[in-house]
Amino acid sequence: MTIELERWRGKIALVTGASSGIGRAIAEDFGRLGLKVAVTGRRADALAETAAAIRAAGGEALVLAGDQREAATNRRFFAALVAHWGTVDVLVNNAGTLGGRSLLRDEWEELQSALDLNVRAALICMREAAAAMHGKDPAAIINISSMTGHRVVPGTPAVYAATKHALRILTDGLRSELVQDGQKVKVALLSPGLVDTPWHSKPDGLITQKGAYPYPPLTAADLVSAVRYVLSAPPGVQICDIQLRPSAQPF
Repeated sequence: MTIELERWRGKIALVTGASSGIGRAIAEDFGRLGLKVAVTGRRADALAETAAAIRAAGGEALVLAGDQREAATNRRFFAALVAHWGTVDVLVNNAGTLGGRSLLRDEWEELQSALDLNVRAALICMREAAAAMHGKDPAAIINISSMTGHRVVPGTPAVYAATKHALRILTDGLRSELVQDGQKVKVALLSPGLVDTPWHSKPDGLITQKGAYPYPPLTAADLVSAVRYVLSAPPGVQICDIQLRPSAQPF
């Protein structure tokens, strides 16, 4: 482990959407780095599996189950974290949902769920984390966005793309405000293309649909490497925006 990563040992992390896929991989790797890791999601049984993986990797784990589409749930998570370990040092906003595929045909409740989880919940967590990180060094807020937040290709669900673009702008705004306030928090946006996760491997997922996505997808381990890159940057360096896509993808 590098000296830069060693300084995160013993720090407190909160990883949202850690029931599986990217969130679980990042949370487990935090365990390898010796962090105390709180994991959130709606499925307590799946979170228990993530917690077991964190502990097996060498870290401490705390399960916080709840629906982040409810604003109060996000604040409850931070209160529980403080009561258990103390204030957060690293936030990874990973929780997200598709929110339907059609602006015109899907039920409004499905579209609203993407706005509530991908944008509102992420912003509440950013605000809670920023307040908790006041005066801390090191500290980091890492938001998991998507390449759809930077450009939309045919067939991309517009609401999902809009929420990820919003997260991109909110991340820039947060970084600017923290700098103006004299804070030393690292604030980064990670924007992957298609990642091989259980979400995309469902019966209607892009990976499952033959020919729907012709390139070998990214893996959760690729996102873990990106998170490590953000955390390993020297104290005076901000890694602001990392875009990842499969090397075989031409656009």
